[in-house]
Amino acid sequence: MYASPTYMRLKGQSLVYAVTMCCSIGFLLFGFDIGFMGGLTTSNEFLNTFNNPNSSLLGFLISAYEVGALFGALAEFAVGDRYGRKPNNLFGIVIVTFGAIIQTTSFGIAQFLVGRALAGFGLGIASTVIPIWLAECTLPKSRGRMMAMQLSNMLLGLIIATWLDYGVSFYSSSIQWRLPCAFQCVFAITVLCLVPFLPESPRYLAATGQQDRASHVLAALRGHPEVMFELQEISYAIAVESQEAGSLSDVFKDHGISGWQRVLIACTANFFQQMSGVNNSVGLSSHNALLVSGGLQVFYFLSSLIPWYVIDRVGRRRLFMLGSVGMGTCMLLSAIFVGIGTKSLGYAAIVVLYLFQMFFTLGWQSNMWIYPSELLPLKLRLRGGALSVVSQWLFTFVVVEITPVMINNIVYKSYIVFALFNFVTIPVVYFFFPETAQRPLEMVDLLFADRDGKRPSMLRVVRDSTKKKFVAEMGVALAQRTKAREENERIVDEAKRAVEYLEKSV
Repeated sequence: MYASPTYMRLKGQSLVYAVTMCCSIGFLLFGFDIGFMGGLTTSNEFLNTFNNPNSSLLGFLISAYEVGALFGALAEFAVGDRYGRKPNNLFGIVIVTFGAIIQTTSFGIAQFLVGRALAGFGLGIASTVIPIWLAECTLPKSRGRMMAMQLSNMLLGLIIATWLDYGVSFYSSSIQWRLPCAFQCVFAITVLCLVPFLPESPRYLAATGQQDRASHVLAALRGHPEVMFELQEISYAIAVESQEAGSLSDVFKDHGISGWQRVLIACTANFFQQMSGVNNSVGLSSHNALLVSGGLQVFYFLSSLIPWYVIDRVGRRRLFMLGSVGMGTCMLLSAIFVGIGTKSLGYAAIVVLYLFQMFFTLGWQSNMWIYPSELLPLKLRLRGGALSVVSQWLFTFVVVEITPVMINNIVYKSYIVFALFNFVTIPVVYFFFPETAQRPLEMVDLLFADRDGKRPSMLRVVRDSTKKKFVAEMGVALAQRTKAREENERIVDEAKRAVEYLEKSV
């Protein structure tokens, strides 16, 4: 056992905050990458450099990032488990850096497309592994808050992108678009400098048989060397899962750990997030569009500070449902205001848009990136998380494609469609989304374990996950099973040593 280990001279919660900061900068880059292209598409210098591409080609320039991110997440699904959380993160960010350099130095549309897709591919890798790395390093009581901090930084990236686009729009040279492209490297290089000095996920180390390193990392993250019991709990969960799971196809099978059901819930959450109407847009142009967008993003960011204080207290399920109630109501009000169409109600529609963003960030943005990491078992955490990210990009693409068509054809009634999706989400979450807040990741597995020789239904799993008494009993059961496994291993080891002694004696 190592004595009081440190990373960057930090240990305990200070080290967890350091990991959170690194992950947050990665998500800040994520938000910046999503946001900065909006200003470029209205930049005369950008359009002139690429011979004034038509609207379809501009749309393809933007969507190339999403396509790249989708394939990056697929790459993580295929090979991500072969490497640690840190190497995957570094690899993704390095690819983003190369993509940013290619975009910045572009003089042709093909070169820019390659750079944009490459940056998306790298962020697809990084955005898949970063939430998992953070979730596996934090304590249950503060895991949601750490993730909420990370997501606030993603929104800060959107703000920086919007206002940087606005600031450089006054220049009449290629700096108008090359500087935003190059600015990606600032965040990427910061992450590349931090990651090597931070700890690997202790759960990944334990899963790959590196028990000594896992113990060392846990001691540093918890701030004391007495981490043997937590490591034993992790080892117990790994032993149970290893009996059943072991191939890429496990995400589509039950295998004794309700694998496919848990992956389906993670993907369903992404579906409902995108169908909430969050990607709806208002048709403004030039500086006014940048100003309105900038103001909305600032409000969006301020709203994201609320989950820091409530996400671990209120729980995932309640926030999901609260967000859906608020977003559904806002969409109905938008339909009414836009349908009537008076000037005063137009202002009211803008207010409702701001309220919608508040409910979205409180209920779904704050929860969405942490929930799959908590719900999925260690054996499937990266692959299932990768599939949920793939589904997010697919649903984003579908919504972005169909929303303009809906608005053109049914106008204000499109808001009613999104309202219905939000209201349908509420019973789905209530009946099929288990509570994971403040639960050790290993305890979540016990919710899905066989009871009295039978697999519990999803309805029972969800119901039990909300009962404080049952959760407390699960904590005791996990401790007892961990201790029993450790005792069995001790007996087996003693028996092996006795046999070896007898063989040598003979």
